[in-house]
Amino acid sequence: MRPSSKTTILEAARRVAEHSGIGGLTLDAAAQEAGLSKPGLMYHFAGKEQLRVAVAEYITANWEEAMLAELGKPFDEATAAERVRAYCRVAADVAGGKADLAIFVDSMHEESWLAPWRALLRRWLEEPAPLAQSAPDSRSVDMAVARLAADGLWMADASGTSGYDQAMRAAVVARIERLATGMEQEE
Repeated sequence: MRPSSKTTILEAARRVAEHSGIGGLTLDAAAQEAGLSKPGLMYHFAGKEQLRVAVAEYITANWEEAMLAELGKPFDEATAAERVRAYCRVAADVAGGKADLAIFVDSMHEESWLAPWRALLRRWLEEPAPLAQSAPDSRSVDMAVARLAADGLWMADASGTSGYDQAMRAAVVARIERLATGMEQEE
């Protein structure tokens, strides 16, 4: 498959999911949005399930690329705090927020759609300590809170419920970054 055809189809499928959720992402809807016939789309994606998994993989690949750009260095050279900060910056960026959030939320219902998200999060975010072990250190807690705050801001922005002006939003993002990088403890 030509990369441009695949990208066109996946971007069209992303737009359909933004408007209708992943449940509304049918072969017919994606083909129509992409300006293709259904058989033309099926040449690339044999079924709805294959298309839905490909959309989740496409979005998480875009996130990975954005986080690597935000990181500004090779992944293997980054600290856990730098990786969490990069994740938080991308999650707080509303550029592709609504579509990605709709697909992510709908992915909760099907493991094959959720698997790309799980892999991305496992790679970028520090795993929480098992509950049976001693209490987690404060840095791990701050990074977890930063990640959850960025996810919450993503949801509020994508759903249009945050209501923050530009100054407040910038202050919230700055606080999330300070938590992720450990600067909060130094103040």
